[in-house]
Amino acid sequence: MAADVSVEALQKVKSALTTFQSDITGISSRAIAQAQSCLSDCHQKVSETQAKINELDAEITKLNNMISDLESQITASLNKIQQLEYSIPRIEKQLQSIERNISSLQRQLSALQAQLADAEDDKTRQQIQSQINMVQQQLNALYREQSELEYQIRNAEKQKETLRQKINELKGQKSRYEERLSITKKRKSQYQQKFDRLKSLLDATKSNLDDYINATRKFESSSSSSTNQNIQAVDKCISHIEEYLSTNL
Repeated sequence: MAADVSVEALQKVKSALTTFQSDITGISSRAIAQAQSCLSDCHQKVSETQAKINELDAEITKLNNMISDLESQITASLNKIQQLEYSIPRIEKQLQSIERNISSLQRQLSALQAQLADAEDDKTRQQIQSQINMVQQQLNALYREQSELEYQIRNAEKQKETLRQKINELKGQKSRYEERLSITKKRKSQYQQKFDRLKSLLDATKSNLDDYINATRKFESSSSSSTNQNIQAVDKCISHIEEYLSTNL
C-alpha cells in the first residue's frame, strides 16, 4: 500500500515536471518575439519623430526662402526710390531752365507786341508779326515741355509714395514670416531633443532586451536540462518501486 502511494506521488511529481518543461520550452523564442515587437514600436516612434523633424526642416527652408525673397523686393523698392530721388532734382533743374526761357520769351513777346502797336507801315507790321508768331511757337513748345516735366515730377512723387507703402507692407509680411520661423525653429529644437531622447532610449532598450533574451536562453537551456534529469530520476524511482512490487507479488 505504501509503495502504491509512493508511485502515485512520483507520478504527480513527474507530471508537474513535465508541465514545467512544457511551459519553459520556447520561452526564449517568445521573448525574442516580444522584444522584436517592443523594438518595432520604439523604431516607429523614432521614425515618426524624424519625419516631423524633416517636415519642420522643409518649413524652415521655405520660410527662409520667402524672407529672402521679401528682402530682395524691399531692397529693389528702396533702390527705385533712390533713383527717383536722384531724378527729381535733375527734372526740377530742367524745369527751372525752361521757366527762365519762358520768362525771357514772354518779355520778348511783350516788347514785340508794343512795337507792333507803334508800327506805322504794313511792311514793318508784317515783319514784327512774323517775329511774334515765331516767339509764340517757341513759347508753345516750352509750355508743352514744362507741362511734361511737371507731370514727370508728380508721377515720380506718386511712385515714391506707392513704393513706400509697398515697403511697409513687405516689412510687415517679413516680420510675420520671421515670427513663424522663430516658432518653427523652436518646435524643431523640441522635436530634436525628443528624437535624441528616443534614440538613446532605443539603444538602451535594445541592449537590455539583448541581455533579457540571452538570460531566457540560458534559463531555458539549464531548466530544460535539469528538468529532464529530474524526470529521468523519477522514472527510475517509479521503475524500482514497480519492480519491487512485482517481485513481492
